[in-house]
Amino acid sequence: MRHLGHYISFGVNLVMFGFVCTFIAHQSKRRRNMPTHWLRYGPAYLAVVAALMIMADQTRHVLQDLGVWKSGPWPGSSQYVDDCDFKVASVPLFNCSSTADCGSFPCGHLGHVSVVNGSTCRSCDEGVGVCVESAESFSCLSAVGWACTGLTYAGFCVFFFASFWNANLVGKLRAIAAKWEALREGE
Repeated sequence: MRHLGHYISFGVNLVMFGFVCTFIAHQSKRRRNMPTHWLRYGPAYLAVVAALMIMADQTRHVLQDLGVWKSGPWPGSSQYVDDCDFKVASVPLFNCSSTADCGSFPCGHLGHVSVVNGSTCRSCDEGVGVCVESAESFSCLSAVGWACTGLTYAGFCVFFFASFWNANLVGKLRAIAAKWEALREGE
């Protein structure tokens, strides 16, 4: 089921970013009087770069789900390291003596299985005797996970900047400030 969610998310975002980037590129006509190519088309270029940055992690998920980019040794597609010490007990609790007791479907993570194909990955914490889930936290991110997470956050920042530039937000705020000052001078 998780794979289907990845595909839907990828498709919806691809279509959405396609429309938004096309809209911003079309808005470049409003900036015809700008002196340089960058000032005319900069928001469109930044929106495309931002879309690619934001889509990096979703692309990783889809490539991993399709088996194109396998989990494993460097540069594997796993977002989290397999041997992360930060674990969370599975709910409901499953008693185990080996990882095989925690499920029968291999997850792609070394030494992890799931109860149902595509569900949460678990392994056996033999010291405690219960199935545990690797916590999906910043402390367990792999190098690929850090790169994709960083690209996503940076991509949203670039996208906001491109959108604000396209909307001429600074110019509009200056116009509002000038009108406010004109109103205040008349008092």
